[in-house]
Amino acid sequence: MRNSIYILTITTLFIFTGCNFNKKMTEPTQQFHGSFTVEHEDIEPPMPGFKSQFKTINEWLIYLSENEKPSKKINNYNIGVFEGQDEYTLCLTGANTYEISDTYEQVRIEYLPKETYFNLPIDMHKGLTRTQVFEYLNNQIEEFVESDQFKNSFFNDAKFLKTEWNGKNLSN
Repeated sequence: MRNSIYILTITTLFIFTGCNFNKKMTEPTQQFHGSFTVEHEDIEPPMPGFKSQFKTINEWLIYLSENEKPSKKINNYNIGVFEGQDEYTLCLTGANTYEISDTYEQVRIEYLPKETYFNLPIDMHKGLTRTQVFEYLNNQIEEFVESDQFKNSFFNDAKFLKTEWNGKNLSN
């Protein structure tokens, strides 16, 4: 009885092995191991006591679009936020990415307007949770992006207008 199970197992193994030999051989897969580096420039927070001259996010962004045009084409605009004790300060920068080699890229800030920062007035976030503040910021920026002012500005020429707190691309 043991011999018949053994013979049956060997016969089955030869059948499957024989079938596998009839398959067309595929090209071997190449695997590469290594690293890829992306170097980003950072921006510093505003000086302590900084106060923006603008009352709303929309007013700030319209001012930038009308008065602080970049000197060169910018592909990525980023809106970041610095958080402090009961304070939120938005920051707008423009950056371009340069491929230095096959494994190395640099992201350089090439647009840093004079009015880089905007303090969110306390009355706009008083009593809101952090999550609610960021929802408010998203809504305000999306409102600007939907405006004719945005559509006719240099911001609209960029590939990306991103908010850094959620990585969402708001352009096009």
